Amino acid sequence: MERHTRRLHSNLRYQAEVSEWCGARGFALRITNEGHHWQLTKDKFVAEWWPSSAKLVINKRWSEGCHCHDFRQALELIDRVCAKPQRLNAAASLDSR
Repeated sequence: MERHTRRLHSNLRYQAEVSEWCGARGFALRITNEGHHWQLTKDKFVAEWWPSSAKLVINKRWSEGCHCHDFRQALELIDRVCAKPQRLNAAASLDSR
């Protein structure tokens, strides 16, 4: 339990940095439940992260959730997953030429 509390408070200290990251990439950030639940949304993309348990779920795919112990890991994974469809769409448009 102490580890979960430490993880939560450690990540909450970086809320401003996460907010800045979201703004630069067009994400909306919503932190609820006294910091226990973070939602990052962009268009139809939804990433939900619970810092105290380190659980990250993307687009409500509960069975495919993973562990991200700090906000940097979570943001890196969100960035990669969100960028993947954009890369695929760019490649498809090049192929159609």
